[in-house]
Amino acid sequence: MSMRDFKKYFTVIMALFGLNMISLPANAVVIDFEEISQPYSGNSLDSKGFNFFNDCQNQPLCILHRDPGSPYNADPGGVTFAHNAPKSTTTLTNINGNAFDLISIDFADYFNFLTSQNIQLIGTYATGGTISQTIALQLIFGLETFTFNWLGLTQVSWVETTGNWLQFDNVIVQAIVPQVKSLGIPAPASLALFALGLCLLRHITRRQGRCQKNT
Repeated sequence: MSMRDFKKYFTVIMALFGLNMISLPANAVVIDFEEISQPYSGNSLDSKGFNFFNDCQNQPLCILHRDPGSPYNADPGGVTFAHNAPKSTTTLTNINGNAFDLISIDFADYFNFLTSQNIQLIGTYATGGTISQTIALQLIFGLETFTFNWLGLTQVSWVETTGNWLQFDNVIVQAIVPQVKSLGIPAPASLALFALGLCLLRHITRRQGRCQKNT
């Protein structure tokens, strides 16, 4: 292997090493609450690495488990959660504190009774500032999907601005994995690539040394 060829291989290996040091975003997470089979009520609920907190004063009414068999459930055969405290605010955060992207949320009125109402959502960016949007539930049965694609948030909150009570389901989010710092400990795959580059360098150096002696 010539020095020119070695330099090409070494450049490729170091490029792969650098790419491997950057953590890619995790896959989207669908928080559908299907893993929660027992009845629940309270003001704080954890599911799939995320927390839902409702600020109402009467905890049993803050966040309620909608049983799949309930006639009020907007997701037939599935699990939804609802709050029965008028104008209370529900806030979604990542339990580990990292930022996340909000893709979409399904909403329905509390009793699934064709009740129209407006919901205001506010997202707080990790870099500072907020984004807000008001959505309106239509006069239909079942869940309605609202798409946001808000990126780099620390939290999202929602509250009814008209109407009372609400149920929600199928919250789709994507956690943002922080980049690995250059002074951090490389992942095993990164170490393997780096070691391969050093081995090639050692091999070509020894080979050139033997060639010079023979000449």
